Amino acid sequence: MKSGLKNLLIFIAGMITMFIIMVVIGILINSSNKGSYPGLTLLEEEGKCFNARQLQVLQTFEPNMALAIAKQQPNAIYDPNEILVLLLGDGKTSNYYDDLKINIPQGKCAKQIGTYQYEAKMGIKTVPAVTIK
Repeated sequence: MKSGLKNLLIFIAGMITMFIIMVVIGILINSSNKGSYPGLTLLEEEGKCFNARQLQVLQTFEPNMALAIAKQQPNAIYDPNEILVLLLGDGKTSNYYDDLKINIPQGKCAKQIGTYQYEAKMGIKTVPAVTIK
């Protein structure tokens, strides 16, 4: 009888230990993803500047994160050099909304800081993630 009780206590201790380990792993995973967005990969160093003078927001994900078209020719109906980008704001002064047109000030540019991958109807797409600097 004593060995049966001992085995039961060992089993319960093992289950409690496993539960604690699972909770710690969950906390670590959540803290490493905090502040990130699925599909967004930031570069270790900033990338190139895009030769865009205007960004037109197509779809907003968060107040400071949106898919936008980077245009070299502001307000142009068709710009052959336009590119789709993920626009990231600073979180303090940026408040994007659909169809917003942002003129990039002289001396600043849309600078690549990463890439963003998302699933579209025609498969997975990857676009540059930019911020205005």
